[in-house]
Amino acid sequence: MIEELRKKLKTLALLDAVIEQEWQYRYFSYNSHWSDSEEMGSLRDGCGGEWFLWISGDLAGYKCLSPEDGLMPDLKEAIERVPSAYENFITEPAFSMNQATCIWFLKNSKWVKYGRSVKSLIDLEAISTWMPNDYCVWAAEHYEREIDLGATVKIFKGEFSEEIAQILNPKIVMSELLAELSEIGVS
Repeated sequence: MIEELRKKLKTLALLDAVIEQEWQYRYFSYNSHWSDSEEMGSLRDGCGGEWFLWISGDLAGYKCLSPEDGLMPDLKEAIERVPSAYENFITEPAFSMNQATCIWFLKNSKWVKYGRSVKSLIDLEAISTWMPNDYCVWAAEHYEREIDLGATVKIFKGEFSEEIAQILNPKIVMSELLAELSEIGVS
């Protein structure tokens, strides 16, 4: 499960990095070098909605804040129930653990979920089922331009080249993109 999520989030981060060169305007990002033993995928909608997926070995924690869906009434209680192995996830300042709509963690390859359902933001479960066409439909609306399905399919398959990047974004500055590939974890 973790490997599939890692691959999917890296793919989405790569697609967003190609289509939108300005990091602050991207929806998806991924840092495969969050620390020596941790990785982090995230989504930010630009309107206060965000989530983070923290991965460390066989551990994964997910924190979502969707203002439209409301806040967890029992956040402190939920945080206390998260196993101590998730201490780095729970105490990470970047994840803003003072507010959450939901917090999940993996236990025996299944998500243990606390909090509210998320309906106003693309959540982790929805992302995990996305195929190239789902991304293209979403990105065309979000970035207000057509997204080439053939190039998107190639990236979903793990293929990447300057030619594919230029199909997705003819204005791409490859030197800027190449500098980001290591952080995303794309070779």
